[in-house]
Amino acid sequence: MNLQEQKLLITGASGNLGRQLIYECRRAGIRPVALVRRESDTRYIDANNIEKRVVDLRNQAEVEKAVQGIDVVIHCAAWVNFRQDKLTQFTGINLFGALDLYRACAKAKVRRFVQLSSIVAVGARPRTNNSDQRLINEDWTFNLDHLQIPYIMTKRAAEDELRKQAAVGGPELVIVNPSTVVAPSRTGDDRGKASRIFSHWVLPDLHNIVNLVDIRDVAPAILAAAERGRPGERYLLVGDNIPVRELALSVSAHFAGSPHLVPLPRWFYMGAARATVAVRTLFGRNKISFYPDLVRLMDYDWAYSHAKARAELGFSPRSLHVTLKDLLTNNFTGTSMKPVA
Repeated sequence: MNLQEQKLLITGASGNLGRQLIYECRRAGIRPVALVRRESDTRYIDANNIEKRVVDLRNQAEVEKAVQGIDVVIHCAAWVNFRQDKLTQFTGINLFGALDLYRACAKAKVRRFVQLSSIVAVGARPRTNNSDQRLINEDWTFNLDHLQIPYIMTKRAAEDELRKQAAVGGPELVIVNPSTVVAPSRTGDDRGKASRIFSHWVLPDLHNIVNLVDIRDVAPAILAAAERGRPGERYLLVGDNIPVRELALSVSAHFAGSPHLVPLPRWFYMGAARATVAVRTLFGRNKISFYPDLVRLMDYDWAYSHAKARAELGFSPRSLHVTLKDLLTNNFTGTSMKPVA
């Protein structure tokens, strides 16, 4: 399938990854259609004269109208957060939003549907058995349902339900699962942000493994999945596997000093997370970034293989050290915020 000859719709087009997909489309000679919410910031979309369709994904009539004449959909719209108290909102956006969109696409005879999922919907490696050094691939048996974390539950449920829908007819379904995507912030001063964090003399010493991937590598791979991914398959779009401790030291190497890493017991993190939620809730502050569920995720290694995506999509992520250097020198070129000259 040649995307230059298809009518491509990108949902969540005003978000970080949505804008990067538009940027990559323009570089590849593809003219996408941007699906956005009424309250979305569409300045980048408008500046590039991209066709825009304003839709509430909870309004089925609007969704059905928006996908008319579309050949391929890349579904990026989702709510990404680890709040435990917003299951209804997560379900409405991440699960029912995806299902309603897919059904509308089936009705409109859309050819292909790419679901942007997450590695949390694949699973993780428990740290209870440190002798297990396997890298997780697309065949891993999902093992995080017991955590009952709304974001993870709804992203996995969306995959399962979309597969059921595709099995009885509808657009070809391809699922992509990025890991933690590294991208420049909207301020453009990521060095300043990191400097403020790493100016602290003491930082927690964490040893679990995480996986990070550059947004400049993820976006082209998503387009490759839309173009030549095999129907019914998933692809892990992941980068380097790195212990949190090594990541902290790699970041601190870009600054004058090196933080003193202090190991702390799990109960300390859990207590601090619960206290943070309680205090901020008491004072009516909705923005909470440190949840108990994040502490529970520290019980796992998030270590993955991108062998399948490399073989079938040509996915070749750059070294995390290159990404960090670009980020921490405010030289993250090749993005919608800072295009290649």
